[in-house]
Amino acid sequence: MKRIAVWLLFLSVFLAACGGAAETDEADGRLRVISTVSPITNIVYNIGGEKIDLSGIVPEGTNSHTFEPAPSTAVKLAQADLIFMNGLNLELPSLKMAQANLKDGAEIVLLGDQTITPDDYVYDFSFPKEAGNPNPHLWTNPILALRYAEIVRDRLAAKDPDNADYYQANYDAFAQRINDLDEAIKATTASIPENNRKLLTYHDSFAYFAPRYGYTVIGAIQPADFSQPSAQEMAALIDQLKAEGVPAIFGSEVFPS
Repeated sequence: MKRIAVWLLFLSVFLAACGGAAETDEADGRLRVISTVSPITNIVYNIGGEKIDLSGIVPEGTNSHTFEPAPSTAVKLAQADLIFMNGLNLELPSLKMAQANLKDGAEIVLLGDQTITPDDYVYDFSFPKEAGNPNPHLWTNPILALRYAEIVRDRLAAKDPDNADYYQANYDAFAQRINDLDEAIKATTASIPENNRKLLTYHDSFAYFAPRYGYTVIGAIQPADFSQPSAQEMAALIDQLKAEGVPAIFGSEVFPS
């Protein structure tokens, strides 16, 4: 079980850590690009690199589901040439602010909406269908994250054709790392008995990861309203863990567990 824990940790770090995108006072001729949550910022940085002026507006360690952008964020959004968001109703307050401040010729790109169709939406513990919001965490599936990168490459190249080759080269390198990761996760998963391939996570974010690699997500500790679980809910989860014989829980640095 330790081997799969290593790969899950690598996946979360690889796709969730900000890639070092720095804010500058002036874009010095580069495209001004805004992203939201850190996984999106990381993917955009991997493709855009030094050719773009990238700023992520959702701070590290912030619950993106409840994040409300500060009024000062409107200034950044009004200056942006491209705004990359996950979509799928993840960043609605930020989306509304972006739409209200979008400059002429700028574009808002909703990556999740361009990656899967409504037929592929996952509704589950924290995202019940009756609420109308699908689980938005597509990036935990490496192949879906690669689709995000493909969209980013194409939109950057369309806005900045002089650097299209640069964006393509970065995409190719990113795709190789993603494909290597995908194969490694498959190989590691194969070493785990099928009846042990169950996940109970704090935050309900593995809905698109699990089916690709043959896991079953049996629950999420955090309630659907993203509050702290009650004592009664925790007791029920403990009973479920005992009944299922789950050997490990994957937590999150963003959410106390």
